[in-house]
Amino acid sequence: MKNKKMKILIGATAVVGVLLIVLTIVMVSGKDKKKDKNKDTTEKAGDEVSITVEPDSTMSDAEDIEVIEREGMVISELTGEWIDESLDGQRPVCMMINNIIDAIPQSGISQADIIYEMKVEGSLTRLLCVFKDYTGIEKVGPVRSARHYYVEVTDMLDGIYCHFGYSPLAEQEIPALGVNNLNGLFLDGSVYYRDSARYAPHNVYTSGSRIADGIASYEYSTVYETEPEKMFAFNYEEANLGTGNSANIIRTDFAHNSPWFEYNPEEGVYYRFQYNQAHMDMENNEQLKFENVIVMLVDYTSLDSTDHQDVDWNAGGTAYYATNGEYKEITWKKDNGVLKYFDADGNQLRMNPGKTFIAVFDDTYPDGVSFE
Repeated sequence: MKNKKMKILIGATAVVGVLLIVLTIVMVSGKDKKKDKNKDTTEKAGDEVSITVEPDSTMSDAEDIEVIEREGMVISELTGEWIDESLDGQRPVCMMINNIIDAIPQSGISQADIIYEMKVEGSLTRLLCVFKDYTGIEKVGPVRSARHYYVEVTDMLDGIYCHFGYSPLAEQEIPALGVNNLNGLFLDGSVYYRDSARYAPHNVYTSGSRIADGIASYEYSTVYETEPEKMFAFNYEEANLGTGNSANIIRTDFAHNSPWFEYNPEEGVYYRFQYNQAHMDMENNEQLKFENVIVMLVDYTSLDSTDHQDVDWNAGGTAYYATNGEYKEITWKKDNGVLKYFDADGNQLRMNPGKTFIAVFDDTYPDGVSFE
């Protein structure tokens, strides 16, 4: 059987550690050889011992290890892509974005690494936009108020939560979980501002530099204090699912915006639409696009007369993963305190490198999800 070559993905700072492993040589001294009187006396001290590798081994010897590294780069835990090493260990910013028709087109959200769409009261949706690198964002918004299940996702990402106001449950959940947050209700205007071109409450915006100033003013840590539990796993090289299940069009029929995705085979990405039009970023006039689309089926519960929602992240359930024009059924569950996705064999789902959109959809309406 042909030996397989093992690929090890590392940044420049990890090269030395890998080389120490690769260059370890097992030697046998002449003194040790004399212990076996039946040994061929012509064998000389200092010869290398041969190591037999079983056929099903993942590598045969040191030469079969291919070290993959890029000087000054590391792999992002959010996208599986190479990013500047200055971002290594940097906590993401998770921003609550308005998504009603009066708030579109939004600004800056095409720069997000991950976007979650979840239902709020009145069957509207809001977006949780997750940015690993937020410093260069010139304008992002409109920013809206917090909901507690968005706070919980932010906590799982160990992110810094940006919002303007909150629901009663979110007000309780933020301190209960100890989530670092920038709440516009208690800031002096240095972090958030209102754009006179739009009317309140759909006109609150911020920028990367303002967010950085807000983080500094609260003295929040900008880096993970402990190694975070990885919510996502990625392929090193792009791979097809090979299921034969077509996913050229994906529909998630949320009541008000009826969003869908269309796969572009030339670019290998899904373009997003909602409100019967392309979902655009006002700042760069680009349509939102993603390498990966995940649809999670969850049990939304209406909590009170105001129709505030709840999501039980401990329940687990069915989900779908789409990439490169195909989809497959997967599962989701909370594992080691964070949401993870698993294939039919129970292994953590390996996604293609790139941006991901996660639609958190009502499991009581499964016909609202379709693939074409």
